[in-house]
Amino acid sequence: MTVNTEDQLPEYSFLKKGGEAGSILLQKDWSTTALGAPNNWTESLRTAAGIMLSSRVPMFLVWGKEKTLLYNDPFIIFLRENNKHPYALGKTLTDALHQDWLVVCDAVQGIIEKGILKSESNITATVMRNGLQQKVYLTAGYSVITNKNDTIEGVFVTCLENSAVIPDMIGSSSVRSQLNSLLMQSNAGIAQANIQGRVVEVNDRYCQMLGYSREEILLMNLGELTHPDDLQRNMLLLQDCIENGNDFLITKRYICRDGSVIWVNNSISVVMDQLGEKYITAIAIDITDQKEKEEKLLASEAHLQLLRDTVPAMIFYLDQEQRYVTYNTVFKEWFSIEGDQAVGKTVREFLGEAAYAKTLPHLKIAYGGKQEKYEMFAPSRMGIKRWLSIVYTPHKDPKGTVVGLIVHATDITQSKLAEFALRESESKLLSAVEVAQLGTWSLDIATGISTVSQRHADMFGLSGTVMPAEAIRTLIRPSDYKRVTEAFLGAQKQGSNGSYEAEYRIMHGKNGREKVIHAVGRTHFDENGNALFISGTTQDITIYRELQLALESEVEVRTNELAVVLKELQEANKELEQSNRALKHSNEELAQFAYVASHDLQEPLRKIQIFAAMLQDGNSGRDPKTIIGKITASAARMSQLISDLLAFSRLIQPEKNLQTVDLNRLMESIWTDFELTVTESGAELDFDNLPVLQAVALQMNQLFYNLVSNSLKFISPDRTPRIKISSVLLPYEQAALLSSSVLLSVNYFHISFSDNGIGFEKDHEQQIFEIFKRLHVQTVFPGSGIGLALCRRIVMNHQGFMYAESQIGQGSTFHIFLPDLPAGEIQY
Repeated sequence: MTVNTEDQLPEYSFLKKGGEAGSILLQKDWSTTALGAPNNWTESLRTAAGIMLSSRVPMFLVWGKEKTLLYNDPFIIFLRENNKHPYALGKTLTDALHQDWLVVCDAVQGIIEKGILKSESNITATVMRNGLQQKVYLTAGYSVITNKNDTIEGVFVTCLENSAVIPDMIGSSSVRSQLNSLLMQSNAGIAQANIQGRVVEVNDRYCQMLGYSREEILLMNLGELTHPDDLQRNMLLLQDCIENGNDFLITKRYICRDGSVIWVNNSISVVMDQLGEKYITAIAIDITDQKEKEEKLLASEAHLQLLRDTVPAMIFYLDQEQRYVTYNTVFKEWFSIEGDQAVGKTVREFLGEAAYAKTLPHLKIAYGGKQEKYEMFAPSRMGIKRWLSIVYTPHKDPKGTVVGLIVHATDITQSKLAEFALRESESKLLSAVEVAQLGTWSLDIATGISTVSQRHADMFGLSGTVMPAEAIRTLIRPSDYKRVTEAFLGAQKQGSNGSYEAEYRIMHGKNGREKVIHAVGRTHFDENGNALFISGTTQDITIYRELQLALESEVEVRTNELAVVLKELQEANKELEQSNRALKHSNEELAQFAYVASHDLQEPLRKIQIFAAMLQDGNSGRDPKTIIGKITASAARMSQLISDLLAFSRLIQPEKNLQTVDLNRLMESIWTDFELTVTESGAELDFDNLPVLQAVALQMNQLFYNLVSNSLKFISPDRTPRIKISSVLLPYEQAALLSSSVLLSVNYFHISFSDNGIGFEKDHEQQIFEIFKRLHVQTVFPGSGIGLALCRRIVMNHQGFMYAESQIGQGSTFHIFLPDLPAGEIQY
């Protein structure tokens, strides 16, 4: 008979992935079977059938004392050879299965009838594949399904092929080739390892299940893939299998490459090659979906029992005649009864006439098909004074007929007492509101109607105290409207804490004056988290905000005045620091002047006096011309010293007018001045891309002229003079780290002037910049000793700094730092 299931048959979610077997199950007339129609099946049977039908592993389900058989599509192959499909679906186990399955039938009957649990059986079955009859070796694994009373209701039987695809003896040269050719397309994950657990071969399905590549798994041990909680049990069974040849089936967990966990039925056997080497063969079938469904079923049943017995509420069930059928422990505790004392009694018989009269109107509504909620004071039979919140929920059959009531009653005594206390406190709160001059408001969220106090209405310039909420919100300044509305609606959302607070400006509804309002409120929700109403208070804080703004304005004025004073003070301190710096250098130079006056100038003068006395006496014994020559030389020496002192003194009051100086052209001019010396010594000069800066041109010429003169003077006779000049622009922060003096807040040119001369000791790095401080005798390297002192003074005049580095025989480097100034005057 053909039946159009779309038009005539109901849909059941547990059959959606049932395939051919599920379609037949849906169309079958079950009225003559022990199970009855699917719409009357228990939830546990539906769940078990759904797990089995959606599995890709051959599986069948035996249910109830009648041992009715259900099976999935992968199992059909074992029934077609004997023309048992679809006849076997819904038949008893022994009627449905062929003689090959006798061992399995006996095991299932022993489990259901006698509770003799067995984990697995090995059988040989005949199947037709690709038109050929073939014998296969199966391992049948058993899983029992129990109800809440631990009574066995059914048995899952999972069928795994093992030795049919892995022979007892595998030649040593064919361990991998046979697996590759026979197993790579298997729907089961298959792996083979040596007895140490090292994987030697896997098929694609095994890799797919675990998320590893074949190459990765071949580097691993089977134990690395097993979940730690299952490892010890697995190892014990595996050891027995290796030592005693006892194959086994285990349900365990694998850890995948991404860290996730899957459940598998794992069939383990040990085979031996021609050389006597043992190999572990594991056939794994992913049952994660099935396991999750089983766990959900067990969890739901456990949760239901937990709810019945641990929820602090009274729960019971009434049948169509208002008789008690079941109830939880709270029911027994509250009514002080034991066991099934109330079962079978009507509500009237159990509670008495007075209490029944109060509950009857509510019972009528519930038995009429509507859920009923109400509150009542506990009936006298409870023997204790308590308030109850009671909910009657109708239980209807598929036709919509009420067949019973589910009753849920909670103790609300504390909330009732709190409600009474709240009412008492409300009157006290009203008095406090009056004292604080607060306006009160509330909004019914369902209707959108606001109710406000008279003070609130006067505060906003409203004409009444009851109106649509939008009429009040239109008074909010547009710039504040969005922010306030979002906060107001946010406090009404499910999951929020219901708190609302906002400060905003309004335009008074009657006189148009702007006011500043501070509002707070709280949303009240029902038991489902839906907002019922929101209420709170408002306060006019206009005068407070005006005073605050005035105070802030005054503070800002005073702060600005203080900032100006501080800036002036900082500028004064900066000028004072620069003056102190200049004064310090002036004092140092005055001390050097004093030294020159008392020493360097005295020395040639003393010689002139001695030689003049010799001429005057006339009896010195020396040639008068020689004496006159020495007097002339000392006078020339003294003249040179005086000229140098005058030049140095002119630099103490620096010229302030700057001009653009190109150091590249300046160096070319200076090098021309030394043409004769350069030609005689073969000296070399290397410079490129020197800066163009704002400076006193004459002083820059004197600075680099003196440096070149020194480099050409202090040179070893066996060495060709070489001078190298380079430049780089440094940011102010980096330049400031190199100097202890106060610098201008500008970038600085770092000019390095290096030569290959005789150098000097590190201890003399400061001494060389003092006037008339010489490191060598006059007869070897003639000069006054003022050249480098002039150089440093010129650099200081330009708000820069200078220092030297050198080693004996290795040449010297002078580091010059000059500010990168815009066109104008030097900043002092």
